[in-house]
Amino acid sequence: MREQIDNLFNNVDEKPLFYIESGSRLWGIASPDSDYDVRGFHLQSKKQYFDFKKHRDIIEVMDGDFDFVSYDIDKMFGLLVKSNPTVFEWIRANIVYFNELPEWTTFQQDIIKNFDFKALFHHYVSLAKGNINLMETGKKFTYKTAFYCIRGLLSAELATKQIIPELLIDNLFNQFDNDNEVLKIAKDSLERKKQQTEKEEVLESDKQKILKAINDFTRRLENKAPESSNNRQKLEGILTEYSFNLKTKIYGQ
Repeated sequence: MREQIDNLFNNVDEKPLFYIESGSRLWGIASPDSDYDVRGFHLQSKKQYFDFKKHRDIIEVMDGDFDFVSYDIDKMFGLLVKSNPTVFEWIRANIVYFNELPEWTTFQQDIIKNFDFKALFHHYVSLAKGNINLMETGKKFTYKTAFYCIRGLLSAELATKQIIPELLIDNLFNQFDNDNEVLKIAKDSLERKKQQTEKEEVLESDKQKILKAINDFTRRLENKAPESSNNRQKLEGILTEYSFNLKTKIYGQ
């Protein structure tokens, strides 16, 4: 994968910085036909950075099962300062293909310590509701959809307690003491997802049971939204200083 990323940047001006595996492979729930969802961020070339014209802030490549998305560092840090949960997963990923960032561990821990659990909560609830809508309207009622929905709900539940949800699914399950109904459904859906293709439909006899459990859990969860838990000014300072030092080092070469 490192070689594939290197080859991709042979044909563009941007400098690659950090790339990880996202999605089902990162979570430990890949199906036989799962894509490789490579995500991360890059730095504009010196010429692009000092140009008066605005350049693209995202690189996207889809080639077979290689699904690649890279944000410009300014876009990435702009999302991190807002405690964006999607990129928060990226910086916590344990499948790292490419990392050219100095003092990474310290920087990563500083971000984690100052992230906002309120943002995590609302992101995961919104993610779950999107999948609930797909199931209720009959547009997509696969084991994958059911599982992604419940993963969001479990992560939101942990955010109410100011606990960072684990990315690897077995570790996420272990953050709960008891097998509640949605957790049992999640485990069953996961096993079926692993054994089947991504588009395997839930059995008709199970659909209403799953929907009821999910909707009941969601209603209980919505009354438990946490207050904002981070110091955005401190997080902004961390990102500003890191960005300044990195750009000074690279553009000064």
